[in-house]
Amino acid sequence: MITKEQIQELAKKFSIDWYSIMREYLQIVFLASLYESKSSQDVYFKGGTAIRLLLNSFRFSEDLDFTVRLHSEDIEKLVIKTVEKMKLTVPNIAFKKLKTIHKSYSGSLQFKDEEYKSPVNIHLEFSYREKPLTQKESVLETLFPVNPYPLIIHLSWNEILAEKIRALMTRTKGRDLFDTWYLMSKGTEIDLSLINKKMALYGRKITKEDIVNKVKNFNYEILEGDLNKYLPATHRKLTEQLKEILEKKLI
Repeated sequence: MITKEQIQELAKKFSIDWYSIMREYLQIVFLASLYESKSSQDVYFKGGTAIRLLLNSFRFSEDLDFTVRLHSEDIEKLVIKTVEKMKLTVPNIAFKKLKTIHKSYSGSLQFKDEEYKSPVNIHLEFSYREKPLTQKESVLETLFPVNPYPLIIHLSWNEILAEKIRALMTRTKGRDLFDTWYLMSKGTEIDLSLINKKMALYGRKITKEDIVNKVKNFNYEILEGDLNKYLPATHRKLTEQLKEILEKKLI
């Protein structure tokens, strides 16, 4: 179990609040426990937290998102087993099932301890509405006290980027704009064919021009309000330039 002193040291190092540090520690312990199970071979990590933990993004993230090749009852068994393993390291962790709708199983992890001011919550989302199109394996290297490093199965960066662009086109969250830029800054290329396979879920087809226009017209107040709380204090000025630098990468 991470100590309060270690949390304070990491919060100082990353210029972020203690809550974000504790949440990330719990995310890593959950992933390490999850990928010890044989049935985790059908669980593909994705989303902003995958970008943060496996590609060293400097944006902290609150949810754990997965695409799975499992039925809801098998997902639930796996999650319960994973949380029981977690309790060996983090005794005060609890899991609550939320709902199973739209071919998706969701739940919430909650950590409570009298040493900490407020409970730490992590949303879990396991989606089986689409089949994964790609697969990669990466070691999750971390400064947090988790050993050995877990080997994580995840969607390829191209597929994660395609899903991020789909999210950017279908909702208004600044984190999608940031994650799209970050993936592209790491050399992940836009694959319009793959993006449109993802967009088919919404009965839509888009062009690169559509993506550029979405970025150009993205409301700055919404961008700042959604994004800055997940960025280190030292990096929040990036928000002011983010639309412009992403537009340049897209053109």
